[in-house]
Amino acid sequence: MRCGAVRLAGAGYRAVVEEICKDQGAVGRTLYDKITDLGSKLSPSLANALHEARMVGNDSLHDGLAYSRAELADVAELVTEVSVILYVQPAERAAMASARAARRAAAKAVNP
Repeated sequence: MRCGAVRLAGAGYRAVVEEICKDQGAVGRTLYDKITDLGSKLSPSLANALHEARMVGNDSLHDGLAYSRAELADVAELVTEVSVILYVQPAERAAMASARAARRAAAKAVNP
């Protein structure tokens, strides 16, 4: 991976964190503040993961620092884990709750 692509990847992960914060309604003046606010929905280690992605992006954008592939892969995994917790798991739980409700309603319709 070329240096420019590595820096772009770091900036991209930071942008994803910004969008997650925005979508989740996190408030604050800075991205740091927004991540801290969003931390109420996450474990401390996952909130720290978002801060890590923010710092990688800042380093890439402002300091021209290029991280290794392994370091960026780790940040990608952290952002993915947060995304699963905030988006995938709630959707899966809602679908299962809906399926249970439909099963209950169907059973009551057959056996009133």
